[in-house]
Amino acid sequence: MDSYHHHFAKYFKDEALEPYLYVLSKRMENGHICIPLDDTIQDDLIQGGYPSVEFEITNSKILSKISLENKGENSEKKPFVLFQNKLYLQRYFIYESQVLSQLERFSKVDEKIVKDLQLDLLKHKEFVFNAISKKIDLSGYTEDKKVDWQAIAAILGYLNSLTIITGGPGTGKTTTVAKILAILNKVKGNDFTIALAAPTGKAAMRMKESLAASAKIFQELEIDSVVKEATPSTIHRLLGTQLNSPFFKYNKDNKLPYDVVIIDESSMIGVALFAKLLEAIKEGSKIILLGDSEQLASVDAGSLFGDICLSQKLNENKFSENLTGFLNELIQNERTLKKCLDTNYNFLSSNFVRLKKTHRFKQDSTLGRFNSSIIEGDKQGLQKIIENKSTNDLKIDTDYSKAFINDFILKYKAYIEEENISQALKKVNNCRILCAVKASEQGVYAINENVKELLKKEYKGQKDKFNPTTEIFNNQLIMVTKNQPEMNLYNGDIGLIRFSGKKLKAFFPKQQNNEIEGDKDYFEVTPGFIELWETVFAMTIHKSQGSEFNEVLVILPKKKENRLLTRELVYTGITRAKDCAFIQTSEEVLYKAVNQQVDRVSGLKDRILNNN
Repeated sequence: MDSYHHHFAKYFKDEALEPYLYVLSKRMENGHICIPLDDTIQDDLIQGGYPSVEFEITNSKILSKISLENKGENSEKKPFVLFQNKLYLQRYFIYESQVLSQLERFSKVDEKIVKDLQLDLLKHKEFVFNAISKKIDLSGYTEDKKVDWQAIAAILGYLNSLTIITGGPGTGKTTTVAKILAILNKVKGNDFTIALAAPTGKAAMRMKESLAASAKIFQELEIDSVVKEATPSTIHRLLGTQLNSPFFKYNKDNKLPYDVVIIDESSMIGVALFAKLLEAIKEGSKIILLGDSEQLASVDAGSLFGDICLSQKLNENKFSENLTGFLNELIQNERTLKKCLDTNYNFLSSNFVRLKKTHRFKQDSTLGRFNSSIIEGDKQGLQKIIENKSTNDLKIDTDYSKAFINDFILKYKAYIEEENISQALKKVNNCRILCAVKASEQGVYAINENVKELLKKEYKGQKDKFNPTTEIFNNQLIMVTKNQPEMNLYNGDIGLIRFSGKKLKAFFPKQQNNEIEGDKDYFEVTPGFIELWETVFAMTIHKSQGSEFNEVLVILPKKKENRLLTRELVYTGITRAKDCAFIQTSEEVLYKAVNQQVDRVSGLKDRILNNN
């Protein structure tokens, strides 16, 4: 692979520039947008055979290939950009600049418009108290978690054009969106259009289901009709993928027609897609970005959502004195904000909220404490939990026991033995095995074979139920790995192979898609028409992003020397579980992973902080 990076570096026929381009190519492969020109790239330079390099680019010949101006799209057409001592491929610098300029565009407010919105909202103060910021039992809450962050985010979502909401599993990100929609519906009436989107079809469908559940649980929000009209889709589909083209139907010259655009799992969005999405949203629309900043970054270049969240870290959840005062007027007295900023920290200060209180786990939940220990890199906390080995919501196997895996595999029998297709598709999400890697004894390929072999023995006398002797077989789980919009199939969609008559078909949940006719909540596809797919009894943690299962088994490889093993990877895998997580790992591997963080380099955080 290094030869590939050397080829890229040598292509520009400049010995002075070559070392930097070698590192840039190597880092971009790992998701970095740019490289810093400092000693943090020294090891890569040595590995590439460039031991003695100055970190200042001054040679005039080098500068002929590099733009030094911050002009975004209007930068000189040179291959590279040097900005704030970071070297970019020009394309990535343009994308990053577009994201920055769009965030600034949406964060700017007309004070008169905001004042009018505030006055309109105050007319519905009783509704806000009864539906948005209700009284609850606060016993056991820390002072920080007593604050009604959901209500604060909901009110900001109504006031702002841009609202960024982050938080861990069960903190109520989707419930907060339901509250934003409730305020809009109450103040404006049901006279606005909504787009729900996420990087994968599964994540988009889950957001719609969660919103529908919130509407049902919190009847006082009065948003049933609003949610019903919202159709979930992938971001690519929302923007309008065009066959054999990198360009979308909706763009800066042809804006999306929606009044409210809600994007879930924003941490999964790469820099290019992020830029194109923001540019396609029309003036006057609202955009709400949801995500967990602690999760894995996108597969594509960049960790934009994480960078945005980091830019707010020093003063997150603090607002100007005037805004704090207004928010507190609409929140239950015991749940108000206690601190404010003298001046806005940066241009996103009033647009960002981190939800603090998880409602998924009880105060004494082992799984909740395990997640917190992972995020904090708390080795001692993890050691105490591991000593117990097993609790109601967390099971840990540090011996790589075959029985531990086999017992979990048998949970797949629930969907296999369910004859009703609709119910079987629901039971498919009861459990899933998640692996950190594809190869090795603990990788996806080997574990999928283990599942097939064990279930084949389990159904030895019932070959019609499970007989994995061919490429496609009854009760096989598959995942689509290529978008095929003409067939309503999108990367990440999970289907179930079942007989339809005498022929095997792939069945998929309908995903609330109006383009698929019929009253069933699923549709079927001839497997041969699916261009790319893979078996997913076990899947990578990366591909599980945007999904949730009642129970997950996370398997980490025995060898600790693996750059993929990071705190974010373990956290993402474990937090796919709603009820119980099983994890198979040695203590040494777990501690190594939790001590290693994803650190993708971009300039976005600093540019937000410096407003440039």
